[in-house]
Amino acid sequence: MSGQQLPQPRRAVVFGAGGVLGFAWMLGAMSAYEDVTGNHLHEFDIAVGTSAGSAAAAMLACGLPVSVVARHHQGMSDADDPVLDYDYTGTGAALPPRPGWRPGAPQLFWGAIRPPRSIHPIVALTGLLPAGRGSLEPVYRFVQAVAHDAGFDTVWPTHPRPWIVVTDYKTGRRVVFGRNIFPAGAVRPIRTARLADAVVASCSIPAWYPPMVIDGVPYIDGGTSSNASVDVLLDTPVEEVVVFAPMASVDADRGRGAIARGERILRRAITKGILADVTRLRLAGKRVQVITPGPADLEAMGVNLMDPSRRIDVFETARVTAAATVRRQLALRRPVEIPDEIASDETA
Repeated sequence: MSGQQLPQPRRAVVFGAGGVLGFAWMLGAMSAYEDVTGNHLHEFDIAVGTSAGSAAAAMLACGLPVSVVARHHQGMSDADDPVLDYDYTGTGAALPPRPGWRPGAPQLFWGAIRPPRSIHPIVALTGLLPAGRGSLEPVYRFVQAVAHDAGFDTVWPTHPRPWIVVTDYKTGRRVVFGRNIFPAGAVRPIRTARLADAVVASCSIPAWYPPMVIDGVPYIDGGTSSNASVDVLLDTPVEEVVVFAPMASVDADRGRGAIARGERILRRAITKGILADVTRLRLAGKRVQVITPGPADLEAMGVNLMDPSRRIDVFETARVTAAATVRRQLALRRPVEIPDEIASDETA
């Protein structure tokens, strides 16, 4: 990747973390968004992707329309569609293989408790988790093949330009592969990476998959730094942002059972963080639309976002619920309402 001059970006799409079912939900929600608005997401200028969202960003960046990926995901590709070699039932079972027993990066933990305490506590805790033994090789082969066919196997895509979010496993810092500082003229140094390497790094869930090493530096799931990294668009001239956040929920139920209630608490925290970033973007004059799962989606997903057996139901449910959400937001001309319960927490 080089510091080449790029056109001023006007529209950006953000894809958050969410595992196998988060990707299925995003694909259904993306399809609904395009059907309702007539906008095509692969024609946007920037695609920010974190964890499962990095795969969505990579597909758009390589010129794959949402409709093509959706048909392939459902096993109903048209004769004229490109051949996509990937099994959406997942990169393994719904549970990870038994990890090792030693902490993967204990230096992260010490960096959080020693002055100047520069590492976020959540990132620090990932350093205490053992290295995972799962494999993301199917994801790598798929993204590399798609990138190769599009001419981007060794060159970073430019439209939409994918910003792939990862976490440096040595320092705990967030790194965004593909990001330039806009407006053009002040370009930050960018570490080099192939698109497939960056996507695998962003998807490397601690204790499930091993870190992805790029240029000698190990990286883990970008979601450990921020679930969606909406804030990376703050200091850009982007005017319009659409956020797909499968692990947030503006309109969540309370869940049935202790595990589901615990999952809703996590969603609540993620939602508050994303909405705080959205508020900052709006105060900067940007139009932001946020699409998150609702109660019907949460019922379809269950509590294990890595369970591939639910992906078809999740996709089909998202197409219905997201379409209703987009229509409602367009009618109100207010892209997202912050529930009173969340808003009161923000001001407490």
